[in-house]
Amino acid sequence: MKILLVITKSDIGGAQVFVLNLARSLKRTGLDVEVAAGDGNYLSAELEKDNIKFHYLNSLKRNFSIINSFYFIYDLHRLLKKNKYDVVHLNSTNTLVGAISTSFLKEKPKTVFTFHGLSFIDKNYQANVFFKMLAKFYYKLLLNTVNRVVFECNLNFTEVKKAGMVKNAEVIYNGLDEKEMNFLSEKDARLYFSEKCGIDLTDNFLIGSTGRLIYQKNYDFLIHNYLRIKEKIPNAKVVIIGDGPDRENYEGQIQKLGIQNNFFMIGELKNSHQYLKGFDLFTLCSRYEGVSISLIEALYAGIPILASNVGGNPDVVGNNINELFTLDDFEEYLSKLVSIKSNREEIIKFNASIKERFTLESFTHHYKDLFDGLRKN
Repeated sequence: MKILLVITKSDIGGAQVFVLNLARSLKRTGLDVEVAAGDGNYLSAELEKDNIKFHYLNSLKRNFSIINSFYFIYDLHRLLKKNKYDVVHLNSTNTLVGAISTSFLKEKPKTVFTFHGLSFIDKNYQANVFFKMLAKFYYKLLLNTVNRVVFECNLNFTEVKKAGMVKNAEVIYNGLDEKEMNFLSEKDARLYFSEKCGIDLTDNFLIGSTGRLIYQKNYDFLIHNYLRIKEKIPNAKVVIIGDGPDRENYEGQIQKLGIQNNFFMIGELKNSHQYLKGFDLFTLCSRYEGVSISLIEALYAGIPILASNVGGNPDVVGNNINELFTLDDFEEYLSKLVSIKSNREEIIKFNASIKERFTLESFTHHYKDLFDGLRKN
């Protein structure tokens, strides 16, 4: 079976790690897998190590554009016509329109679309009512053109199904291979952060996060409330791994509040998971999410989690209310932060008991069964 995985960008990100892991693991089962994506060097370089063919599509852009969409339909159609895939697996909002590309083929491949979060149609996405109506129309129209829709978490699945936007859909959790996750020791990771931040962090309570510096990740929530965290936990400091378009804005806020010696944005790191044991707590304050790869990595790293109660975050922590807070409710966040600090070992033990639901083996098995089933029908 020949499969094409399509993702908007090729830079470092959760959806890109998802595609990379799926491509590698499917290839190990004997399937012929290729990947198509837009700008970025990370994904193509990693795929090359496993001799997985990569197709660069200049038409794939993160910012939505009608012109780019038509260009992408044409671009993808040429690729599909030339290579004759059995299954085309589309990932992320801007690739969904690519399902139209199969309509012009004599031998049509089966199509799958995976939601990595609800993006424009999420209830917490900031947009006017008219835009959200258009976004829902876009999804409803195009989702009916794919053979199968996959969600990463139960909440997203329930919301979209309740809105009558999908019929043939299921939930498949993301998965990671623990054997391939080489974590630095707590001491070595903390030493790395100290060097990166230019300050000794040995005796600090380190709150950390990994993600793109964008509206979705809601890092301004942490920035604006840091001084109140420090009142309760005087030795608390924050380290954010990641980069993105909001970096300059965030750094300006940090300077304005005078917390630049306590709140650090250290940029993008390849294989950032290996440093997670250096954190006393991993936090994710997102306004909306699918299932965050970084959150699963925190599970495997054996560190406590405190995440907003949105998207797939409840799935990852097994609906443990001690590790979830209501979006933007700082009083609840602070209360649970203090509680986790006092009950750290109990939280770590619970997380260790639930991490098996996010294995690479299970993740690959479910997608392979899905692709096999579609091909036979």
